[in-house]
Amino acid sequence: MMAPDDLTDKTTKVWRYMSYARFVWLLQTKKLWLSRADCLGDPWELSLAGEQLAHVISTAPISPVGEPPREPTMQRSERIVKAWRKKTYVSCWSAQAHESHALWRIYCPTSEGVAIQTTLAKLHFSVGDLPAFRVTYLTPGSSKRTPTLADLATTKRPMFAYEHEVRILHLVDDDAPTFPVGFGLPWDCEQHVETICVHPEADQSFMDTIIATVATHAPSLKDKVVWSAMNARPPF
Repeated sequence: MMAPDDLTDKTTKVWRYMSYARFVWLLQTKKLWLSRADCLGDPWELSLAGEQLAHVISTAPISPVGEPPREPTMQRSERIVKAWRKKTYVSCWSAQAHESHALWRIYCPTSEGVAIQTTLAKLHFSVGDLPAFRVTYLTPGSSKRTPTLADLATTKRPMFAYEHEVRILHLVDDDAPTFPVGFGLPWDCEQHVETICVHPEADQSFMDTIIATVATHAPSLKDKVVWSAMNARPPF
């Protein structure tokens, strides 16, 4: 989890890349989308494996003599992890000083996309009591200890390290209803966004569309719409 001084960092930039449709939804609803963990597209989200799974199994209590046999540890672990995936909701951001060519490609596969940018401090403030975590990139199961839900929800495989991810987490109580794929958290762009970057390969008509869309739904941000820095061309 981030240290308290990290959460108030006013200089670290955080980015969220999205399609035009998702951007319009954000402006119209004034909500930030949090996806359910099992809908993020990575089957290793909140996974137990390797030495970590072996440790959980080895430390599980055995059934006392004369009592009904306990649920097998492997079966219990699978049941708990599947339940955790359905009660964990995530908003993913990238903490980097600059844009990421890779993230443009992944989250905006067509040229009609935008990246909104704010700071770590503003992001933390904008989501109230929800915790913010930096993702740790580790080989699955390399930690020999029993993990918490937050541990699993903020650990990803090393091949994702280029994301430099910061996650906002919403963990649903055991007795609370869950959402099928995710939910929208009240979030006003005009209060929290510093810059709206337009896809580096978009044309002028798309830039004009973004400016008009922002003028309609978040007019105070109209002057914050800029081309991606990757749109710049060398002298020759």
